[in-house]
Amino acid sequence: MENDRIEYSIVIPVYRSGDWLDEVVRRIGAVMETEAPGKYELVLVDDCSSDLSTWQAIQRNAQCHDWVRGCTLLYNVGQFRTTLCGLEQARGRYILCMDDDLQDPPEEIPKLLHAIRQDEETLCVMGCYESGQRGWVRSLGSRMIQGLLNRIYGKPPGIQNSSFRIMRRELAEAILSFRTARPQMGPLILSLTRKVKNVPVCHEPRPHGRSGYGLWRLLHTTVDSVVNASTAPLRFFSAVGFFSAAVSLLIGLFFFFRWLAGGIGVAGFMSQVLLISFFGGMMLTGIGVLGEYVARIITELTGPERYRIRARAGLVPPGDSPAGNE
Repeated sequence: MENDRIEYSIVIPVYRSGDWLDEVVRRIGAVMETEAPGKYELVLVDDCSSDLSTWQAIQRNAQCHDWVRGCTLLYNVGQFRTTLCGLEQARGRYILCMDDDLQDPPEEIPKLLHAIRQDEETLCVMGCYESGQRGWVRSLGSRMIQGLLNRIYGKPPGIQNSSFRIMRRELAEAILSFRTARPQMGPLILSLTRKVKNVPVCHEPRPHGRSGYGLWRLLHTTVDSVVNASTAPLRFFSAVGFFSAAVSLLIGLFFFFRWLAGGIGVAGFMSQVLLISFFGGMMLTGIGVLGEYVARIITELTGPERYRIRARAGLVPPGDSPAGNE
């Protein structure tokens, strides 16, 4: 398939999904043959799955369909860096990203395609869910992340961030220009553009396997979203320190005047213990937050590679070398 014929690239990070990957490919092919026959490609990136069936499924589909390409990574790097690897390999004018669990049905892809084609000014269209079967953990985590994106990144009002999205190539190239070791796709998009809109899509129950996003992983993702692109935690502790100093000054003046009036005694021992414990805890927490920033600075400066491709399948351009290997 010639590069200049490819209009749409569909990028899917996959992990232990070999049992249903054939269904994913079949349903995507059926949709895209109706929407853009012969002008699309599917890029599957295996995040070093612990099973053999996932990579075998990618190889099998790449042999059966000339529009399927894929690669497997040397070690596990997580969903976001795996997606960046897929963006590096994509050749289309429009790049659509989605998960491999079929909760975002391939039959909803045309809604995103039509939405981004209708408005030349829009750089990214994200699917927003009309209804879904998310558990309370995922729902709580999503609300936390959405709230943080609103406050920190100035996310446009009413815009819902999701992993089911389509973007123009120029936006994808801008995302790839960021060399951060811990990329977060949603925050990266919002830091680059406000030309984002939503389109309602269906969200179905997960038909196969179980989600790898538990409470701890969601919290970890939320921390990355905040710390990677904001100094809000440091500003918070600076504000707490300034407020505490002001309150301490007022309390000191209050007790000084009480001493002058002769109305002070030995009472207040427990209050002092509580205050010392409280501000001691705040100081240790602040040091911990500062240490987190220092650790991330060291990680960024040492320049670890974001991913390394172990093997490829399908039509890969000769001499193609992803930036993640440099």
